[in-house]
Amino acid sequence: MPVSCQLRILLARLNLERAQHGQPAVSLRRLAQESGVSQSVLVALHTQRNQRIDYATIDRLLSYFSRFLPVRMDDLLTWEPAQERKVPAAMLM
Repeated sequence: MPVSCQLRILLARLNLERAQHGQPAVSLRRLAQESGVSQSVLVALHTQRNQRIDYATIDRLLSYFSRFLPVRMDDLLTWEPAQERKVPAAMLM
């Protein structure tokens, strides 16, 4: 998948930061309650089973995480070009 959501990594970074300060981890349920994003959407993003993401969801997640960590769009979403299949030169002639 060329575009992927890095919610799992972002949540792990937040929980590591919280653990260093002796605070409890943030679960997906708590993230849903505090960010306003439904738990079913968060589960789909967390497990990479989503097909799309709404701008409002991106805004809510980045707004939530920015309260605790310096975050940018590329911390949440990453893009990698699809690998092209190389055709052997002999087949091009």
